[in-house]
Amino acid sequence: MQCKESTVIQADLDRVQRLLLDILGCGLLMPSVRSLERRVDAVYHYQLDAFSNGAISLAPDYEARFDSSDQAAIRWEPFGEHNFRSWGVFRSTAGPVPGESVVEIDTHAEADVPIDRVLIPLVEPFARQFTRQVTTGFLANIKKAAESPGPVSEAAAAVSGLSQGGGE
Repeated sequence: MQCKESTVIQADLDRVQRLLLDILGCGLLMPSVRSLERRVDAVYHYQLDAFSNGAISLAPDYEARFDSSDQAAIRWEPFGEHNFRSWGVFRSTAGPVPGESVVEIDTHAEADVPIDRVLIPLVEPFARQFTRQVTTGFLANIKKAAESPGPVSEAAAAVSGLSQGGGE
């Protein structure tokens, strides 16, 4: 499933990019993240809440490698073999007026789920809706953290409901 969403944030670009570069802190802002930990270098292990729509059930468990060499386009791709895979990019640009920024999440996800081919047309709309909900929820949480006062790491921890360093 592919999803591309964006939002305008009332914060300067430097603050927004610092938040996005904090892979652990920002990653915990994604809805349904149960745990997130750094494995090696730029590889992070995600465990997400299980979900079911009656036809399929899945508890996504995967690793992603991040490339933050371009702060304006932080990319990730699957690492290793897992039941879920995600590719994408966080794009951040200066907003339409000073003191604003635009963040876009462009993501593609796939899951390994044993399912009869005839059920795929019934499952795809659910997967698309779920992906859009997670992406828009993620953007809303990024916006809330970036617009909160104080250091971005503390703002992200407050928004995610976890203590600083949660998930590590």
